[in-house]
Amino acid sequence: MAKLLDARTSQNASYGNTISIPLPANTPVAIGEVGLDATDANGNIRVQLSGIAELAFPTTPPFDSVIAFSIVRGTDSLVAYALYSVSVSEANPNAVQVVNINASDFNVPLPPSNELVYTLYLFCTADATRIGIESFNAVAYSD
Repeated sequence: MAKLLDARTSQNASYGNTISIPLPANTPVAIGEVGLDATDANGNIRVQLSGIAELAFPTTPPFDSVIAFSIVRGTDSLVAYALYSVSVSEANPNAVQVVNINASDFNVPLPPSNELVYTLYLFCTADATRIGIESFNAVAYSD
C-alpha cells in the first residue's frame, strides 16, 4: 500500500487578474518551488506534480508564439516539459492564455538531505504578463 510522505503547494495567485508581473520574451522564470520531506520513504518514491499559470499579451505578438512549462528536480534533473502554441490570431491585445501541466516523477532517488526539491519554470517566446492564477503542487508517496 502506498504511503503519503508529504504534500506542498507554492501559490503566487489564487485567482485570475490578481497579479501583474512581466514575463520577458525568451526568459525562463521560476514561478514555483516546493520541498517535499521524504524522511520516512521505504522503497520506490513517486511524486505527482501539477501547475497552472495565466498569461496576458499586452500587445499582439508579431509572430506565432510558444509558451512552455518545465519542472526540474533539484538543480538539473528535468522531470517534465510541456509546450503550448499561441497563434497570432488568438493573441490579440489583452488575450488570456491559461496553461497547465500534470506530471509524475517515478522511482525518485532519495537525496542525502531527505528533501526532494522541485521547481516550476515558465517561458514564452513573446512578451507577456503573468496575471494569475499561478500555483504549483507536489505530492510524494512511497511503498
